[in-house]
Amino acid sequence: MTTFSALRCGVRVDRSAQTPFLGPRPGATRRRVAGWREDSPLAPPDGASKKKKSKRDKRKGAATPRVEGGGKGEVDGAELNTIDLGQGKSAALYVPTNVAEVEGAVSAEGVKQLLDMYKDSLYGAGDVVWPASIALSRLIAHCPSLVKGKSVLEIGSGLGLCGCVAAAAGASRVVMTDVDGDMLRLAAASAAANGCDDDVETMTLDWGRKESWPDGEFDVVIAADVLYDGDAAAAVAAVAGRCLGGGGLGSMAIVCDPANRTHRGTFAEEARGVGLETVDADFPGHPDMRLLQATRVELTAGA
Repeated sequence: MTTFSALRCGVRVDRSAQTPFLGPRPGATRRRVAGWREDSPLAPPDGASKKKKSKRDKRKGAATPRVEGGGKGEVDGAELNTIDLGQGKSAALYVPTNVAEVEGAVSAEGVKQLLDMYKDSLYGAGDVVWPASIALSRLIAHCPSLVKGKSVLEIGSGLGLCGCVAAAAGASRVVMTDVDGDMLRLAAASAAANGCDDDVETMTLDWGRKESWPDGEFDVVIAADVLYDGDAAAAVAAVAGRCLGGGGLGSMAIVCDPANRTHRGTFAEEARGVGLETVDADFPGHPDMRLLQATRVELTAGA
């Protein structure tokens, strides 16, 4: 099988660049909105050790960790940001305000430090611009042939950065999917801000419910930081197997996964069961990421 090597694209990424993140906007009213997974507590830096202990206690049915603000941002006050993709390329993205607000007044830098501290635990949240999304977006922006003229399905799109970049790179059709309707609304607004909304659709997808999976086939399936547990990895592989086309030139699923995640093997195993062969490779310019490429296995008579 011929495998795609992203290294051929000559992507140069400024590894010193930090993931953009917005702190609370002045005068914002705090509210509690369900959004974080229950195993993703936040605490101010001086309470980190105590919070980790509370997390362990919670799993034992003891104390419930204190989470102020619920974690999910305020979408009505989302602000348009410019995401730097390197080498003069960028994308516009609406990002919620007050994301992951913690008790007390916390500066934007303080919130970012909290996210860095708990980034291994805060999985499954669509209202944060995760590093994996930026890494995959940069790859697509600098290697547009991956998606140009092709139909693209994004699984777990969150704010829609990767999908918007794919559309701007020349994809003939992009369908961004997520279980969170608020995030899809922001993703659609971002597509309009990038001038590519004519080629972008959004739809609700709960990968645990097959009846919500898209109909039809796509040339390319993309996803970033969605293999956060075994169930998610298996479900993403199943959706990719259902939706990926019949194996034409350039047909593939591309998944960017943080290197410290441990469920790529589950994804590969489940993908094999739906006729996809997976290659796990270094991600160019991002040593803390892995690049998974899954392609349709062509079976021949007598094989």
